[in-house]
Amino acid sequence: MKKIFLLLAWCLCSFSIQARTLEFQIIPQSQHIEMHKGRGINYDEIRFILNKSQTQYPVLGSFLDALPRTEKPGKGVFLHIHTENVPDSPEGYVLTVQRDGIHISSKSSAGLFYGCQTLEQLMEDSRDFQTPIPYMKITDYPAVSYRAVHLDTKHHLDRMEYYYRMMDKLSRYKINAVIWELEDKFRYSSHPELAASNAISKQEMQALCRYAKERNIEISPLVQGLGHASYILKHHRDLRENPKSDWELCPSNPKTYELLFDLYGEAIKAMPYGKYLHIGGDEITAIGIDERCRATGKSAFELQMDWLDKVCQYARENGRIPIFWDDMPLKYAGLWTTILSDKTEEELDKVWNTEKLDRAIDLFPKNCIYMRWNYGDPTKPAHKRLLNWYQEKGLPVMAATAASSGDSPFMPREHTKSGYIKSFCQLTTENKLQGVLATAWDDGSPHLETVWRGLIALGEFSWNPDGREISDFIEAHGQREFGFEAGKGKMNFLQELEKSFFFFDGALVKSGRRNPAWGVTAFTLIDLPDKNHRGLWSEKYSDKIKRAQEEDIRYEEIKKGLAEAKAEALRNRYTLNVYEQNNNLQNFPVKLLLALYHYDQAKDDQQLKQAAMQLKDICHSLPHLQKSLEEVYSETRFMEQPEGYVEDMNHHNHLSVKSLNSDWIFLYELPMVTKILNWLDAD
Repeated sequence: MKKIFLLLAWCLCSFSIQARTLEFQIIPQSQHIEMHKGRGINYDEIRFILNKSQTQYPVLGSFLDALPRTEKPGKGVFLHIHTENVPDSPEGYVLTVQRDGIHISSKSSAGLFYGCQTLEQLMEDSRDFQTPIPYMKITDYPAVSYRAVHLDTKHHLDRMEYYYRMMDKLSRYKINAVIWELEDKFRYSSHPELAASNAISKQEMQALCRYAKERNIEISPLVQGLGHASYILKHHRDLRENPKSDWELCPSNPKTYELLFDLYGEAIKAMPYGKYLHIGGDEITAIGIDERCRATGKSAFELQMDWLDKVCQYARENGRIPIFWDDMPLKYAGLWTTILSDKTEEELDKVWNTEKLDRAIDLFPKNCIYMRWNYGDPTKPAHKRLLNWYQEKGLPVMAATAASSGDSPFMPREHTKSGYIKSFCQLTTENKLQGVLATAWDDGSPHLETVWRGLIALGEFSWNPDGREISDFIEAHGQREFGFEAGKGKMNFLQELEKSFFFFDGALVKSGRRNPAWGVTAFTLIDLPDKNHRGLWSEKYSDKIKRAQEEDIRYEEIKKGLAEAKAEALRNRYTLNVYEQNNNLQNFPVKLLLALYHYDQAKDDQQLKQAAMQLKDICHSLPHLQKSLEEVYSETRFMEQPEGYVEDMNHHNHLSVKSLNSDWIFLYELPMVTKILNWLDAD
């Protein structure tokens, strides 16, 4: 009987340990975890932290930093730097939870830092769910050594304190690099005319870079040119390739390089700890067309590669490794549409041709990193063939996936691109690429809080590409970011919110596009009902009405989910506030359409009058909606461009440069409200 009791007790203990481990959701997921028997250690039983290696303490999170750094009675955290039984990676570590306390070992301070970040998450879950940290051993290291996110500030700036908080969060999820696209949001002293009046100064940027470096994050600049040069060419028309466009610099004008090298030099000094200089070079639409270029007798591709060689040489001479977006050579070779296609291997055999690239291989700088960007599914056969070509030619490649790629100005789609991010991280390890970047384009200027899940996914899957499935990551993200216990479906509202903006994009127009991935176009608003021919409007717009009814149900579901989330969240309520404002935004055209439908369906004058009053009330609510959104957004970002700001004017026609304030967010809603009110007043 005693043996049976002991066996039962052991089984119950074992089950309890397994049950508790399900509550701990470390992001990124650790490579190896060994569970041991025993109760474990509560977060509040840890009494001190001690660096046994006599080196400087890493930057610590709120739990560990609150502990005394001298030995006290009770359980402690012990940091060790040595080379025995630890991962080879300088960022790897071993974390052991045992009866005397918690030991973190690594061969470097970076590994200790990441071990402490993992322990912070364990302590957070121990507190949140009132359960001990299990006795266990974590052996952890990154699959990808360079794990970067893209910070694009071309259309808006956030407050400096927000960027500092951003570095804290990036380091929490073991992201170790930022590539910062500057454009006119950096104060160039050599060319002050380029900078917006609220641009970041060199000293402010240097201070932020130091703060990031202390958290194992290196920041490198992205200074745009040859294309994407509007921030320069709206001031320097003499450097334009096309006099009618502010898009491309002329690669045959020596002054182009004088100016670019000035900007490069200042950006490097402002970001002194990065090892890269990203020089852009993508999406050129006109090259070789002006007199200076034609006089060279060179092709457009040769001119492009001449420019690339010159700027790469500058980067190397100034201690930086150049990075170049790789699309233009692929377009030159006629491969671009093929790479984006869904062709099978058999279909590719008939059309795949790299002869042009092969012949031009001597024009490719060998110590430049070619950034292979793909914001969709990177596992398609054509894309894999291209990676093989790079490998065969010995050209170094870095991956660029997307957390936000401009497909919506308000919400990234498809689980914040998490699936594509995971796939490209897997390809990065399989092909031994130089690293991986998650872009976060400001084309549509989404609030960064809506992009964060994608950035965190980059941390998750660049560290451990084969760890969680996407559904499990979404649950882990909810636990880490908000304190929602994984498996409860508390983040379901976000999936529905992403879907809602597909209808929002064109709900109020007959023609036109405000999706910024392909540029905003002219638009035509929908017609209004005719009270003398009731019902015709409803027939004409029956599809929109049906979608509006469906989306109104979705809105209420999202609203309910957000209310529950805000009530139960333990942290990051601001993110939920941003989601809430976006939900209210996407529902506004839905309400307008349904109110117009009720007007069109009125059976008598009394119903018509009531419907007209409802329409007026909804229209008059728009200023309040805009003000509420601005109040929430402006907690972290500047909502207006500074006085005297010169807007970009080019073929990309991004939505977020349609006004100097937040009116661009309501591109269709503002004129639609004016149209309805004028119509009602005239009636």
